[in-house]
Amino acid sequence: MMNKFTISEVNIICIYQGDTKADTIDNIMSAIPDFREREMVEIAESAIAKLDTITETEFADYNFNESFTDE
Repeated sequence: MMNKFTISEVNIICIYQGDTKADTIDNIMSAIPDFREREMVEIAESAIAKLDTITETEFADYNFNESFTDE
């Protein structure tokens, strides 16, 4: 079973979501240098770490708009 994403992680993923998991990770990684707050960097890094644990198929099937966990 895949890791649950926090609301903040889902928000980052939705903002930078590409056509594939790899595209999404690349998009987030490209944005990290522009983040001014350390907390945003930590959220982005956590989202990337969780994305790395799922397959492209799981990513494609995952509905990020309805998949929130409590923070």
